[in-house]
Amino acid sequence: MILGPPQQIDAATRAFCAIISASEPLYVRVEPAPDTKVAYCFDNSVAQARLHGGEALYGWAIWHWPGRWFEAEHHAVWRSPTCELVDVTPQTGEPARILFLPDPTAPYDPTTFRANILAPDAGNPHAREYIELVAARSAITRAYWEPGMDILPLFSPEDRARLAPIDLRMGELLAAMR
Repeated sequence: MILGPPQQIDAATRAFCAIISASEPLYVRVEPAPDTKVAYCFDNSVAQARLHGGEALYGWAIWHWPGRWFEAEHHAVWRSPTCELVDVTPQTGEPARILFLPDPTAPYDPTTFRANILAPDAGNPHAREYIELVAARSAITRAYWEPGMDILPLFSPEDRARLAPIDLRMGELLAAMR
């Protein structure tokens, strides 16, 4: 899977962003700060602000798998005292920049789970079905989420049985899209 920041802010990217926030998406350089961890953007950005001033800015990292789908992941970047935005969190694949969509309606709250938002690229029936299955899977697994959870939960036998065909079909669809 090649999921990374969109190469350009084109009409499709803008349309996806518009369903999430009225803000304009912008590219933000990735410059991991010392002692930061992957997937801890909220903690990393707040720690950077404590050390160097500025603040954490909340919104969404926008990812794209060309020809398949767009995905928005709840994210935070550091806004320096001079208002420069920097993603201080190491990113998988080590992109030089991310596409960030500020969203003042989506502050970080450790008691609130914000699922990734997905939308298929136009004309891809495999991606559309995959995203429907992601939603079905999330409807089952979300009931197990608790604030601060760092490990996968043990699903009930009934839910394992419901998840098995979903996971199987998702694997088939991913293979078909590669």
